[in-house]
Amino acid sequence: MIEMIFKKKELSQSNRIETILKMAISASLGSLGIVLSTIVVFVPNFELISVTIFLVSLLFGIYYGLITAISVSIVYEFIISAIFGPASYLIVFKLVCYIVLVLIAGLARRILLKLSFWELGIIGSLFALMYSILTTLGFQIVIIQEKIVFRYLISLLIAGVPFTIAHVVSNFILFSLTKTILNWIMSAFKVRGLKQLMLPSLLTKDEKQSKMISVRLVDETF
Repeated sequence: MIEMIFKKKELSQSNRIETILKMAISASLGSLGIVLSTIVVFVPNFELISVTIFLVSLLFGIYYGLITAISVSIVYEFIISAIFGPASYLIVFKLVCYIVLVLIAGLARRILLKLSFWELGIIGSLFALMYSILTTLGFQIVIIQEKIVFRYLISLLIAGVPFTIAHVVSNFILFSLTKTILNWIMSAFKVRGLKQLMLPSLLTKDEKQSKMISVRLVDETF
C-alpha cells in the first residue's frame, strides 16, 4: 500500500514536470515565432506563426497546439494593429485557419512525421492557399463590408496572386524544415538528459523495442 502511494506521487510529480516542460517549450516556440514574424513584418506574406503552431501541434498534440495558436495570434495581432491598423479585424478568419492546421497536425502526427521534406512543404503551401482564400473572404466581409459576391471575391484573389505566391513559396520552405527543427529540439533534450519529452506517443511498440535494444547494445559496447 505504501509503495503504491509513493508510485502515485512519483507519477504525479513526473506528469507535472512534463506539463511544465511542454508549456515552456510551447511558449518559447510561440515567442520565437512572434519575434521573427515581427522582424520580417514588412516582407509581404512571409510569416513564421503557422510553422510555429504546426511544430507545437506535432510535438505535443491538439491541446498545446490550440493554446499556442490562440495566444500567439492574439499577441501578434496587437503588434500588427500598432503597425498597420485594421489588420486585427481579420483575427477570427486567421484563427479558423490556425485551428484547422492544429487539428490536422494533432490528429495525423504519426502520418506527418513519416512524410518527406517536400511533402511537408506541400502541406505548408496548401495551408497558405487556404489562408489566402479565407483572409480575402474576411477582408471582403469585415473591411469592405460588402455582401459575399463570388465575382468580386475572385477579383480580390487575382489581385493578391503575387502575395499568395510569396506565401506559398515561403511556407513550402519553412514547413519542409519541420523534421530538422524537431530533431534539433529532441537532440537538445537528449543532451540535457531529460526523458519527459522524447515523444513516446509518436513511437509504435516495435519502434520503442528497437530503440531500447539499440540503447542496450550501445551501453554494452562501452
